[in-house]
Amino acid sequence: MLSDETYPATVGQLSVWRDIEKMPPERRWEANLVFVWDLPDGAWTEDDVWDALGRLGMRHGSLRTRYRIDAEGFPRQWLAAGTAEEVRDQVRQGTAEVAARETMETAELQRAIDATAELPWRAWILAEAGTPRQVLVVVNHLAADGAAMLLMRDDFERLLRGEALAAARGPLEMALDQQGAGSGRLRTAERYWRRTLDAAPPLAPGAPQGPPLGATLHTGIPMPLAHEGAAKHEVSAASLVLAAYYAAVREVTGERAQLFYPMSSNRYDDEHAAVVTSLNQWTPLLLDLDSPFGEMLAKVHWKSFTALKHGVCSPDAILAIRSEHERGGGDPGYYYNPILAPPGFPSEDTVAAPSVEHYAPARATGPGFYVIARGLTSLDLIVRVHRPGWTQASLDRVLTLTQSMLAESFGGHPL
Repeated sequence: MLSDETYPATVGQLSVWRDIEKMPPERRWEANLVFVWDLPDGAWTEDDVWDALGRLGMRHGSLRTRYRIDAEGFPRQWLAAGTAEEVRDQVRQGTAEVAARETMETAELQRAIDATAELPWRAWILAEAGTPRQVLVVVNHLAADGAAMLLMRDDFERLLRGEALAAARGPLEMALDQQGAGSGRLRTAERYWRRTLDAAPPLAPGAPQGPPLGATLHTGIPMPLAHEGAAKHEVSAASLVLAAYYAAVREVTGERAQLFYPMSSNRYDDEHAAVVTSLNQWTPLLLDLDSPFGEMLAKVHWKSFTALKHGVCSPDAILAIRSEHERGGGDPGYYYNPILAPPGFPSEDTVAAPSVEHYAPARATGPGFYVIARGLTSLDLIVRVHRPGWTQASLDRVLTLTQSMLAESFGGHPL
């Protein structure tokens, strides 16, 4: 029988919750992540798939957790499903045709999950000629981040094949640690935030707000070449892209000192690497470099390494620090989220011609200037901008310069 006991949220969960609170009710679907998993080779029935999803929920506590809001407005974790069958029945949505995948991805992404009233994920089977081929999974960001989704997919495949997997460490244990022995790390992060923002440049004079801008830079650079180029400079691929991003913004704005917010995965040790929950948090990074691009790479790499060590922080404490900084005219910063497959991941092996694709952003909340470096087979930069002073022409100039510097480092091609 399930207990009615609740537990504190982790700082990662609280960070997501605070973002959700800022969203208008009709935009709360923006807290969703959607993925489609191909089923591994095998003669799988629908019951096989649903049962594996139920057992996946039993392995990872965050997948059978709902949230209750206390009198002070803090979410608390509550285990709302106690058996694999309960998880299965609550997340099961039904079966659709593989041909409907694209339409369903959009529709399911934009159907909000209320994690106070239901489990924070749901799933559909996509079938072809009556045979299950894929699983469409939608997760509220409270329960998982991008790295956690990869863990979920791998565990799902193992469970589908019949492996017995024990319960994994979950966010309940993590939250209790953060309330106790791990609280010192939170205080250290707060001091780092304050030092960094105090040193950041003031906000430039106001400019009119333009329309939301969206663009995807398809660099045409295969990920093996990206990792090879980064290794040549003894930096990570994520640091190399960040350095190109910074150098491009520096050139277009004419301002050397720039505040960045790289995303910290907070998965740098064995204790956290395999936890399915939301661990991602922003961390500030002040870059003020006057050297040519090739010479700045190592400095950007090690400065970002230092910043990412301070990724675990209390969002409420950080909000107070940021509010104080912004009242003093502080810069809102440039956001960066690298989602890059590691070396050795199956990938493209041929350089392609680069291109830029413009689009109208569907999301209306979140960072004002946001670059996602997505590299599974080849490297793409997905950019969303809704910040005063930026136009399509200035954004395109940033992308052109970024491509040029990446091509130089990778031995590639001009935009």
